[in-house]
Amino acid sequence: PMFWFSGPLTEALGVDVVLVLSLLAYVIRFLNYAFMKHPYHALLAEALRGITFAAFWSSGSMYAHKISPPGMSATMLLIMNAMYGGLGQSLGAVIGGKLQSNFGTVKTFIYSGIFDFCFVGALVTYLLSKKERAFTTTKKHP
Repeated sequence: PMFWFSGPLTEALGVDVVLVLSLLAYVIRFLNYAFMKHPYHALLAEALRGITFAAFWSSGSMYAHKISPPGMSATMLLIMNAMYGGLGQSLGAVIGGKLQSNFGTVKTFIYSGIFDFCFVGALVTYLLSKKERAFTTTKKHP
């Protein structure tokens, strides 16, 4: 159901805010996995998956559509999908596997949470340095 709510949420808050919130939800998920003591504690992380993925994907799709040149929206979405599903997941699996084998599962989730939190800080710094706030409506080509 989060995909259904993500459109109005993104229009109300703006793509930048929804993107930051979805990335912060990833931090919570990573740290929840790292510090959980009972299997039921994973339910919170799994419930957050709907927020993290749906909010990230919908706001990312809207942003890709917004920045694409006229007539190139589908190509921009293809590039975003390739980066997320191809490069991102492949590198994540390799790097995550190496971290897990070298440091263990708990430390891997802790390091992932710290890295993501630092990334959110860098993203917020970038967004605050922009002259115009992120858009709240979809792109209209002339």
